[in-house]
Amino acid sequence: MLSRKQGAPRRRAVTAVETALVLIPLTMFTFGVFEYGRLLMSWNLLNNAAREGCRYALANNTDSSIDTDVTNLVTAYMGGQDGNFTNFTVTVSGAHNGSATTVNNLVAGDMITVTVSGKFKFLKVIPLVTMPTTTTLNSSVTMVCEGAT
Repeated sequence: MLSRKQGAPRRRAVTAVETALVLIPLTMFTFGVFEYGRLLMSWNLLNNAAREGCRYALANNTDSSIDTDVTNLVTAYMGGQDGNFTNFTVTVSGAHNGSATTVNNLVAGDMITVTVSGKFKFLKVIPLVTMPTTTTLNSSVTMVCEGAT
């Protein structure tokens, strides 16, 4: 005759509850890391797009359609990621002797600035955490004209 060992009572549901209590914060942390990484990737892309736009504007500042050309170049450089932004804007400006002037009238030694900005849209993927819906990201690059117009 076999006798059953006397021991602690079975605790089947406890492991399920403990797993749920551990998985919820772990999931929140994991999605938070992904969302923060997506924010940094978009900000880096915005910085690089502004730099490329400023380089193009610097080399082609005598064109009459420089604003449109730089906007198209920056949007193309964003590679479709400008959809992560609302109010995505590209501004080209110049400065001659410290005062603002049109980009087409710049001479050697003048500054040309390309500013790219937009409101980054966060995804709603982190459970139980209220996040802001948007945050504004700006990138402004200034370079010096080296040649005369």
